[in-house]
Amino acid sequence: MNVDTLVRMFSIEIRRTFAVRQGLPAPVRDAKNLPPLMPAEGFRVTMRVAFSFEDDQLGERGWFVDTDALDESVDRCAEQLASGAWPEIFDFRPSFENVAKWAFTELASSIPQLTYVELDNETIGVATRYVRSQ
Repeated sequence: MNVDTLVRMFSIEIRRTFAVRQGLPAPVRDAKNLPPLMPAEGFRVTMRVAFSFEDDQLGERGWFVDTDALDESVDRCAEQLASGAWPEIFDFRPSFENVAKWAFTELASSIPQLTYVELDNETIGVATRYVRSQ
């Protein structure tokens, strides 16, 4: 394979860390009389928002988009996720999968070439990533 024929891409990731209260029952833990996993202060979550672009999309300033311009959208999404118990915020069942999909949909209109949104529940060591299909 000729290296000159490969498409070269950049991937940029924006991160925000905050506490969330998922608020869903845990039937397996309940059946075994185990304590809840979520601490009183909520789960520590890092949201990762990524977009990709090709070499030829770099502008005169040497970037595809100024990430400062994206901060407002990412901050607004993170603030909503941290604003209360998820069952009170969302009108759907707020599993991490459904919330990652919701966040992707919310951010897709303001982040060009969005590739994924990941919710990394650092408290329990599980990350959920919603990825744009190819």
